[in-house]
Amino acid sequence: MDNEDAVVHIKTFNKKGWGVGSSSAVPGAVIEVIGALPSEEVLVELGRKRRRCCKGLLKQVIVPSSSRVTARCIHVPQCGGCVWQQIDYDQQVKLKQVKLASIVGALCSEGVMQPIIPCDSPWAYRNKMEFSFSENKAGEKFLGLIIAGSRGHVLNLEECHLVSPWFIDVLKRVRNWWNESDLKAYRLDDSGALRTLILREGKRTGDKLIMLTVSGNPTYALKERDIKEFLSAVASDVRTERVSVYLRIQQAIRGSPTQFFEIHLCGPDHLLETCRVNEEEFTFKISPSSFFQPNTAQAEKLYAAARNMIEGKKKHILDLYAGIATLGIVCASRAEKVTSIELNPYAVFDGESNIETNGISNVHIVCGDVGKILAALKLRDDWVAPDLVIVDPPRTGLDPAALEVLKEIASQEILYISCNPVTQVANIHELALAGYSLKKLQPVDQFPHTIHLETIALLQRT
Repeated sequence: MDNEDAVVHIKTFNKKGWGVGSSSAVPGAVIEVIGALPSEEVLVELGRKRRRCCKGLLKQVIVPSSSRVTARCIHVPQCGGCVWQQIDYDQQVKLKQVKLASIVGALCSEGVMQPIIPCDSPWAYRNKMEFSFSENKAGEKFLGLIIAGSRGHVLNLEECHLVSPWFIDVLKRVRNWWNESDLKAYRLDDSGALRTLILREGKRTGDKLIMLTVSGNPTYALKERDIKEFLSAVASDVRTERVSVYLRIQQAIRGSPTQFFEIHLCGPDHLLETCRVNEEEFTFKISPSSFFQPNTAQAEKLYAAARNMIEGKKKHILDLYAGIATLGIVCASRAEKVTSIELNPYAVFDGESNIETNGISNVHIVCGDVGKILAALKLRDDWVAPDLVIVDPPRTGLDPAALEVLKEIASQEILYISCNPVTQVANIHELALAGYSLKKLQPVDQFPHTIHLETIALLQRT
């Protein structure tokens, strides 16, 4: 059946945002087609059938959806970075609202879930991208993003409309540098040198940061000549005084945790970004590996919406898994005291600098494991039980230990910010067992042309 063509009638989306349908050519099989939309009739090249399911490569849209528009990027639908660029943006927002309602289900009573806050400009919005190095068996080199539906195969990216033009300029310059070198892409057998290229920028400040991640295997260590030629390559396309360049060594030893070692090559040791939240402006120092919301403009709306959910002046806000203390700083005006806790010492260093830079006197950041730090803080004479806890976990959500910490703290309110409504809802169900109920859910579209959505949940103890 491989390489046969078939007409497929698309009925819905799967969880990845791909079109899903059926064809008389493959009776009883579910066919997933990247780039196809519900209600469309499409011609596809069928892939191998696996457990009554097969993938189809979109060749032609025979009957288009009324929501279909012409994608800006030449890599649609091959690239895995955008799966919805061929959908009108207003329709994207509507689809996300419907999907969120289905995920939240009975948790949301009338008036709890708010309309999605859309992105004013759904293009060139990302302030960070991570590109991958890869080689095939023939030695052909690839630097770009993962191909949608592939098993880690990389697309040689020629353009991307989610980022500023300089990202692609640097990407091409690095690709040329690599092609002229004898360096190999990293492989899972721990051979090869080059792993990823990370580019970041301050959308409001113009600061830029370039970081090349390489293997920690000394057999494949870059030579001094390689590093000098890399610096020469990236400097040629970046015309600004505030450009930070780093080399990051990723050491992966079987049976041991992965370790990262950052070497500052040139420029400032961080980038700066500013965020305007309502009438206040905040400045944040961001080190190479520190987390910062990837859409600066929508981050401002996210922070404003989160802070507006906090009613009245709180005695003590706990900001857990705080990163560089962004949320603690933004919400400082809503509390007499804010305690931010973060495990990553580099993020804590940035957080301390950010607290000082923004002239905040009531925020204190502590480095360490949340559970252990809280146990120590509660023994202090000046301990004040928090009336609000802020959490902003990774996509996997809060782990069981973190949930137990929240239950033990038993604050009156929890402000839970998430980039994955599925894991957030699962955590809210767990917290409901401890007496919390969902009072407000505010979605923010931080990721146009993707299926992803940021949500702010306000939970209260009953």
